[in-house]
Amino acid sequence: MVVFAAWVLGSLLALRGAASPVNGQYDLQTANSRGCTVDSVANTTSFILREYLVETVRNADNTTQVRGTISIENPGTGDTYRFYRIPVSINGGTWSVCRAGDEVPLPSQLARCQYLIERPSHRIGFRFQWYCDDKDPSRVVLFDATAVGELPNDVCVAGNGTGGVTQSCTLPVGQVVLTVENIGWEVTPLPTD
Repeated sequence: MVVFAAWVLGSLLALRGAASPVNGQYDLQTANSRGCTVDSVANTTSFILREYLVETVRNADNTTQVRGTISIENPGTGDTYRFYRIPVSINGGTWSVCRAGDEVPLPSQLARCQYLIERPSHRIGFRFQWYCDDKDPSRVVLFDATAVGELPNDVCVAGNGTGGVTQSCTLPVGQVVLTVENIGWEVTPLPTD
């Protein structure tokens, strides 16, 4: 794996050097500096779950909804993504599209995000797709990584009904490390909306 990562890193640096002559010279200082691309290749071996709160809510129409607030760190980019009150499937097994928290938008480099929360089996997973433009802003490196892991038993307490919350569940640990199962990348033109 280390040899493969070194080969990819060398290829990315060569790509940058070949693509950016400056006055007939190659910009090797930029190509060799650490940044999003290098860190994403070298550091994306796991994602770190930093916040986990699952609430059961009884709505005014007497229906029940399960929602979660999650924060997860991507060591590759150094970003922490916070998803606020996202729907949690009661049966599990459903990959859903991420939604940003109310206070903090998702980073613009995060091109796609999906999550999986299976409370009965204690599984949690994330699929992130992000891009790095630090080597060549017109041709970005698009990364795609998936991590699925197992959560410890959550600790639940009855809610007092404020805001409809009838139960709140958290984890008994401060963080959970989710090992990346697969990661891939490709060089592509800058994504446009």
